Amino acid sequence: MKKFAEILGVSMLVVFLTVGSAFAFGTDITIFDENSSGEGINDTLEDNEAEPGMVQSQAWDLEGFFLNDDNELTMIGGYDFVNGEAELYSGDVFIDVNGDAEFGDIHDWGNVPNATVTDTFGYDYVLDMDFDNLTYDVYKLDEDSTTQIAFYGQNQGSNPWRYVGGGEEVESGVFGYETMTDAQTGFDGWGTNSHNVVSGLDLNFLASDVPVEFISHFTMQCGNDNLMGEGTLAATATGGGGGSAAPGSEAPEPATMFLLGSGLIGLANLRKRFNKKG
Repeated sequence: MKKFAEILGVSMLVVFLTVGSAFAFGTDITIFDENSSGEGINDTLEDNEAEPGMVQSQAWDLEGFFLNDDNELTMIGGYDFVNGEAELYSGDVFIDVNGDAEFGDIHDWGNVPNATVTDTFGYDYVLDMDFDNLTYDVYKLDEDSTTQIAFYGQNQGSNPWRYVGGGEEVESGVFGYETMTDAQTGFDGWGTNSHNVVSGLDLNFLASDVPVEFISHFTMQCGNDNLMGEGTLAATATGGGGGSAAPGSEAPEPATMFLLGSGLIGLANLRKRFNKKG
């Protein structure tokens, strides 16, 4: 019986560790930001890469966008999203659902630092981020909406940086923020072993009864690095926004349920064998 209890404990530990890992961040949807110097090994990567001509360090590195099965977006970077770096601060998360987002080398705005423009660069929605309070407001952008551009100077980059005004407020939300290690994120911390994680950005306001494709964008005030993502929102049971699960709830993935069920069945069979021997 003692041996069975030991096997039970180890088996359950393996099962629950597997369950935990399945919930990590979701699917990596990061895509190339289309800024390249034409040389070097990191031109098409985001981890350990900043824009051509800019400071190359973990403090400026934007590493990845992830999307989970609950249509929640996670953003990871060495950059300090809450406090900024060198008094250069975080922008907002812009979302395109029509496939016409402009990115790549579009910095030519007369070198006016963080100018306000009547241009959304093809983005349809913005998550107006409040990093002090870990909240955000969602706005549906229109032709009169204004944004601030990132200031790149001589280097390449994509815009916009921040939402200024206009459009229609859709909803509000809260998000999580924590620091993780290389092992926890799967990214290389450029020797620092430190990554900042923005999680729980709920995109169900866009969801429908059919899958919805989108492009996401984020950059900081100086545009030292750009982050682009391309993903597909899972169809919801109700359609028209809002998932079938309650906000913040996590529905186990099929693979996780299979592993859990298989583990419990195996444990039941072990119990029968030990009972027969007893």
